[in-house]
Amino acid sequence: MMQLSPRLQAVLDFCRSLHTPDCGVLADIGTDHAYLSIAAVQHKVASDAIACDLYSGPLSIAAQNIRDAGLQHKIETRLGDGLMPLLPGEADCIVIAGMGGMRILGILFVGLDQAEAARRLILQPQRDAMTLRKFLHSNGFEIEGERLVREVVGVREHFYVVLAARYAEEVDTWSEREYFLGKFLIEEGGDDFLAYMASEQKKLATYISSIRDEAVLADAKNRLEWLSNSDSI
Repeated sequence: MMQLSPRLQAVLDFCRSLHTPDCGVLADIGTDHAYLSIAAVQHKVASDAIACDLYSGPLSIAAQNIRDAGLQHKIETRLGDGLMPLLPGEADCIVIAGMGGMRILGILFVGLDQAEAARRLILQPQRDAMTLRKFLHSNGFEIEGERLVREVVGVREHFYVVLAARYAEEVDTWSEREYFLGKFLIEEGGDDFLAYMASEQKKLATYISSIRDEAVLADAKNRLEWLSNSDSI
């Protein structure tokens, strides 16, 4: 059985939380070595999977890993950019993980038909989560939940945001603070979230020292205040 990192395990768990025995057909966009697709089928989280990647090199490794797992009849590999290898409605659950939020945003924008037709999107932005949250709401996608993953590799600590969304046409908007920190993450709180806030606070404080534009500086200071005010969480 494929063992996943805490980050990918959190992604897989969100796929499992659909109100059905499994998530149906999983589309793994930017699959790399197809670890998520393999684990999803092995653990019966998905009935079948479509592993997509922009580059032929990783996709050939993915295909070999799929054959080694004996799942070539369950997992198909496709070469292509973003959601373009998919037909609308072909995938029940679409995963886009391990990319910057702006890259994920671009993939969704170009492939809106495929994204809207899916029952659920599982997204894991490496950065720019606030921008991605706003994009989802402005394009009619409801954010159903979020999870914060704390992962330690050697002496380095990493925090990852995983969110689930679905197309709902009309959605309630959030406050700027909720878009920045994540409404569901604020509500859940906990030690990991406080540690995440402290980590982001250090990054933002360093960034502020280099800002010259007054409007940008004011916005950054406002965000720093949200990160500093742990009593409000």
